[in-house]
Amino acid sequence: MSSVGQPPHEVGNDQVKSAITVLVLGDEGVGKSSLISTFVSRHFSEVVPGIMTRVRLPPDPLNASITTIVDSQGGDVALSSVTATLSLATSGSGDGLSGSERRASSASLSSLRKSISSNTLSNVGIVEMVDSIILVYDLDRDETFFRLENHWLPLIERCYNGEVPVIVAGTKMDLFLPSSIAGVTDEQVLARSRQQVVSLMQRFRFIRQCIKCSAKNLLRVDDVFLKAQQAVFYPIVPIYNLDVGKLSENCERAFTRIFRMYDRDHDGLLSHSELDRFQHDTFRVYIYERDLAGWKKVVTRNNPNAEVVREGKFTADGFLSIFDVFICQNRLDVPWTALRKFGYDNDLNLNLPQSILYGLDGADFSWKLSASARRFLADVFLQFDSDKDGVLSLEDIEKIFSVVQTHSLPPWHLNRSADLFRGCFSLPTMPTDSAPSGSEALREVIASSQSLSTSGITIISGATFPTLDLPSTAEEPTINVPSKPLSFLDWMGLWHVASAVSPAVARAELFRLGHVENYQRKRKNQDIASRAAIEPNSRNLDMRLPSREVRVLLLGSPGCGKTALLNSLRCLEDPLSTSKTPIPMTSSVHVRVKKNLSKGSDTEETIVVHLVITDVPEAKAENQALRKKHLTQMLTPGNCDLVMLAFDSTNSASLAYANHLEDEFLIDDIPRVYVATKADQSALEAGDSSGVEGNDTQVSVIQRAALHCRDLDLEPPLVTSATSSMLGAEGDHGEKSRCSVLEHLARSCVFEAGIEQLRAKPHEEEKRRDAAKQRFQKMLWLGVGSGVAAAFVGLLWPTKSKGGRFGWLKSLFNRHSAVM
Repeated sequence: MSSVGQPPHEVGNDQVKSAITVLVLGDEGVGKSSLISTFVSRHFSEVVPGIMTRVRLPPDPLNASITTIVDSQGGDVALSSVTATLSLATSGSGDGLSGSERRASSASLSSLRKSISSNTLSNVGIVEMVDSIILVYDLDRDETFFRLENHWLPLIERCYNGEVPVIVAGTKMDLFLPSSIAGVTDEQVLARSRQQVVSLMQRFRFIRQCIKCSAKNLLRVDDVFLKAQQAVFYPIVPIYNLDVGKLSENCERAFTRIFRMYDRDHDGLLSHSELDRFQHDTFRVYIYERDLAGWKKVVTRNNPNAEVVREGKFTADGFLSIFDVFICQNRLDVPWTALRKFGYDNDLNLNLPQSILYGLDGADFSWKLSASARRFLADVFLQFDSDKDGVLSLEDIEKIFSVVQTHSLPPWHLNRSADLFRGCFSLPTMPTDSAPSGSEALREVIASSQSLSTSGITIISGATFPTLDLPSTAEEPTINVPSKPLSFLDWMGLWHVASAVSPAVARAELFRLGHVENYQRKRKNQDIASRAAIEPNSRNLDMRLPSREVRVLLLGSPGCGKTALLNSLRCLEDPLSTSKTPIPMTSSVHVRVKKNLSKGSDTEETIVVHLVITDVPEAKAENQALRKKHLTQMLTPGNCDLVMLAFDSTNSASLAYANHLEDEFLIDDIPRVYVATKADQSALEAGDSSGVEGNDTQVSVIQRAALHCRDLDLEPPLVTSATSSMLGAEGDHGEKSRCSVLEHLARSCVFEAGIEQLRAKPHEEEKRRDAAKQRFQKMLWLGVGSGVAAAFVGLLWPTKSKGGRFGWLKSLFNRHSAVM
C-alpha cells in the first residue's frame, strides 16, 4: 500500500469547507510577515511591512477551497482580552448544574466565545472564525520557544478551547547553528530540541505538527501553510484518540465496515486481490506484491500481540493497523480520503446515498429483499456463526452489528427500532422466548409520534395513545429485553419483517452492514438457491431451500384473542400472557411446504414460506377515518398477500365485526382466511348448553362463519385455540397443530404450480369457470365468423368458368329443372 501516494479526485468535496482562515501568531520579530511574504511571492525580501494585509489564495484544485491567511501584530493582547471577557461571562455558570444543563451551558459558551471573538479580534484585523493557527518562533532565539509553552499555547487553549489545530513553525533555520553552543555537540543540541518539541506536543494535544523552515532559503515554507490547510481538511480528533494513542471507536467501526465490504468471500480476511480492489476503488492505483509484503512486515512489527496477518492475508485488525501507521506518520489525508470515499462525513457519520432511500428509475423497490441482499445475509450468517452450530448466539449478533455507530444492536431491538421505524405503519417485534411485557408496550407508545413515515404509511397518530407521565432524563433510557439465539430461518425472517415494515430502513441497515446493492445488474429474479458463492454444509440445510415471503394482516375485534393466536404461532412460552397492543406490531413465522415439481409426478420439493404477520389493533373512535384511509392503502395487491380475519368463537358480535371489516376494506382480489379463536371455550360452553331448548349456543358462531365462507366459496374457518389443548401444547401435538395452521395460511396465498391451492378469494372457482366459458364462447363465435367469412370470400371470388362469377348457381338451377 505504499502506492497510496496521491488521493483520488473524489476527496469528498462536499465534506470539506469551501473557505478556511489561517491565523499567523507569534512574538514580534520572529518572521511572521516574512514567512507570509515569501510564501505568496516565492521570493524573500529583506524589507517587509510590520503586518501583512490579508492574503486570499486561489481555490485548491483538489478540494476547491479558498484559503485566507491573516497576519497579526500584538495578537496575544487581543486574545487575552477575549479570554478575560469570556471568563467574566462564564464565571459561576457551571455551579450547581445537572448533566443536561452543563451540556447546554457548554453549547452556549461555544456560541459566546465566537461572538466575543467576532467583536474583539476584528479590531486588530483578525477574523472571528479561525480554522487553524500557525504559531511562529525564532530558532535563533530560545526565549521565543519558551514563550510558546508558557504564554502562547495556554492562551490559545483558553481562547479556542483546544478546538483549533496549531502548526508550530520555527523560522530562520538558516541562522540556527547548533555548533555555536560551547561544550555541546550538534547531536546533543538536536536531541534536546527534539525532546522539547515532543514534550510540547504531548502537553498541548491540539498541536498537529512542528516544522523548521527558512524564509530566506525558501526551505519548507510551503509545508508550513500546506499542513495548516490539511489540519482543517483532515482533522485528527474524529479518527484518533490522542489520550490512548489508537484509532477512535467510530473510526474502527467505519474501517471495519469497509473491510467487510471488500471481504468478498466472507472469510474474515483480505486477500491480495481483495485489498487490491479496495486500493484501486479508493486511490485509483494498484498495489504491488513488494508493497504488500512490506506492509505485512510493518503491521506485524507494530502489533506483536495481535493477529494482524493470517494465512498470508490481512485480518480486520491488520487492515486497521495500516491506517494507524499513516496517522502516526501524519498522513491524515490517506484515511480521510478512504472514509469520505465511502460516505463518511467529518464526524464519521455515514451518509446514506439517495438511491438507498428513494431508489433509482426502473429499480425494483418492493418490500421483498433482493437476491443479492439474501446472499449477503446468508454469507454474514455463515461467517459469524462462531461455533458452526447453525445458530447465531447473542455474542455473534453483537459482532455483526458492531459496525453500526449508535448501538451494536439489530434494527428490531427495542432500543433502536423505536427511532428507526418511527412513524411507520408498524414496528417489528423483537424475538423472545416469552410474550412481550408491559415495558415493550411502553416503549412502543414512546416511539409513536407525528412524523413523516419512512414507508409513506402511518396508521395511528401519537394523539391516539393515552398520555404517560414519563421521568425527565437527559438520556434516553435503555430497556433490557431478553432476546434469543437465531437460526438461519429466524434470521432471514426478521429481515423480511424489517423490509416489510419499511423497505428504506431495511436497505439502509444493510448498507450500514456493508451491503451495496447494484441496481444496474439484471438479476432481480435470480433465486437464492442458485447462488454459487455459498456452499452450505450439512448443518445449514435450510440455506438450500428456496423461500417465498408473504405479507399477512391480522384483523379482528378487540379482545378476540388474535394476539394470543399470533404468540402461539410464534411458539412463545406463555402465549396467553398478552398486553394491549397500542400500535400494529409485525413478526415472522415460517413453515415448510411441499411442492410437486411436475404434474402427475411424485417428485416433491420443499420450500420455506415466511409469513410476515402484522397484528393491527383497533383505533379509537376519533381516528376511524384515518384508520380507514391507511388500511385501504395497505389492503391492495402487492402490499398485502393475505388477510386473517380473526373472531371469538364464543361471541357472535366478534364474527359480525370480522364480516364488517371484510365488507368495508377487502376487495375480491385479496385472499382472506377466517380464523376462529378460543375454540376450547366454545366447545365447553356448547356442552353446558346442550339440551336447552331455544338456546342460541356459542358453537353456532363457528357454524355461521362456515355458512358465510360457503356462500363466498371460501375454505371453512380455521378453528384454533392458543391454550395447551391445541396451538399452545408442548411436544409433537402442538407442533403439528401449528404447522397445520401455518400451512393452511401459506397455501391460501402462495399461488404456484405444484402447490395445492386453497380457496381464499370469493367465488374464485365460479369466476374461473365463467372466464373459461367466455373464452369458449369467444372461440366459438370466432370459428363461426371465420366460416362465414370464408364462404363470403368464395362467393365473391372471380372465376373463368362458363356463366361467369355466378355460373355455378345457374348450373345448379338448370340441373334441378332437368330433373323436374
